[in-house]
Amino acid sequence: MLRLIAFLSLTAVVRAAESLPVAVPPPPWVVSLSEENDKFGPKNKDRYYTQGLKLAVNTSEHNFFSLTQEINTPSDTTTPNPLSTDMPYSGALYLGWGYGRILDRGGRKDCMFAVEAKLGVIGPSSGSETVQDKFHTLINTQAAAGWGTQLPDEPLINFDAEFRRRFDLDSTGRGYRDLIARMMVELGTMRTEVLVGAQLRWGLNLDKSWGHSYIRQSTGYDPITALSSPDNRPNFAYWAFADSQLEVVARNYATDGTNFRESRAVTRRPIVMQLALGTTFQFHKFSTTYFIAMRTKDFETQEAVHFFGGVKGQLNF
Repeated sequence: MLRLIAFLSLTAVVRAAESLPVAVPPPPWVVSLSEENDKFGPKNKDRYYTQGLKLAVNTSEHNFFSLTQEINTPSDTTTPNPLSTDMPYSGALYLGWGYGRILDRGGRKDCMFAVEAKLGVIGPSSGSETVQDKFHTLINTQAAAGWGTQLPDEPLINFDAEFRRRFDLDSTGRGYRDLIARMMVELGTMRTEVLVGAQLRWGLNLDKSWGHSYIRQSTGYDPITALSSPDNRPNFAYWAFADSQLEVVARNYATDGTNFRESRAVTRRPIVMQLALGTTFQFHKFSTTYFIAMRTKDFETQEAVHFFGGVKGQLNF
């Protein structure tokens, strides 16, 4: 009888324990910091899209936000009054927040989409002049002379959507090569354009990432599961990439000027292409990327193609 009572008591305790809610650990955060600058390019000169800085935080598997600053200058930064045929001085500062998801298509998780809303300011309130001047002082170079002619203040509102599809190109099944096709639509006072692109990668453990993202032509979404490795695989990845994109541009604040106030502007080119080469190294919870890019002319009177580069660091908390 005592054994029966003990057994029944133990069974009741086990069932009560099973009915208790299981503590689920909070989802990790992925924090990334990206810097793009024409100083990283082979021409090494301040001009056109000269600086971009972006902090992105993915707070769960689907939600993210970002803070970004962009700076644009003419090719001649030594004169207080640049030519009307040169790109005007401009800056943008904006906060983005959005939602992303990896699509499960019958067990194949080879598609990703994200949407992002951006809100901020174009003009002196973006702080672009101060940031560039402080940086020039830091590296002991002459400050740009024409910031007094920059685009005036106006609200920045943009809505962006991005879609990516991964294709495994390795016939061995080990994932040494893949191709990531992407499409993006931007609509708003900052940029209105449609972009298509492709990124060819070769290396190790490529499925840990959805490819490199640029500051201006991507959302802030970095899927958290991409940084996690199964127990039977090393938590290490490395790849090189070659990237190309084509942009059909209906509006770009950096060339067209402001929407609601009179400002400087140049004649925008409706078709722009960009080519880039880069490499990524990833170990455990950290990854870093370096790339160099070349863009065709953004406006008709632009002197030449534009080179810039970038670095990106990413950490999983």
